[in-house]
Amino acid sequence: MEEWSVGRTRFVRILLACTAAVVLAGGCTFVEKIEQLAIDDIDLTAVRDGEYTGTVRILPVTAKVRVAVKDGAITGIDLVRHFHGPDHGAEQILGRVIEAQSLRVDAVSGSTYSSKVVLKAIESALQKGR
Repeated sequence: MEEWSVGRTRFVRILLACTAAVVLAGGCTFVEKIEQLAIDDIDLTAVRDGEYTGTVRILPVTAKVRVAVKDGAITGIDLVRHFHGPDHGAEQILGRVIEAQSLRVDAVSGSTYSSKVVLKAIESALQKGR
């Protein structure tokens, strides 16, 4: 009976180590993708008036936005969906973009990765209006 218990303990330890390795590798891939994510500024004068949606998913972060444009200016941005937990601060990026009328804004401190995904979603939406 004791031999079975030792084998079971060893199996559980190996299983936990493998699970941790998979989680760590996934986290490293996410960080690498986010750090390489380029945000292109959009010439707003080339965007037609209207509302456009953009979605970006770089797991575990997903953002879907609705951007309103009128007379070459962003008049509103709604964060339709944001998976990485609300209140991570990335929502503040919306006001920064509207104020600057540009995607060249600083990420929200403590929410850098979420901020970049939201910015990329805004870029995606604006590209649809070209």
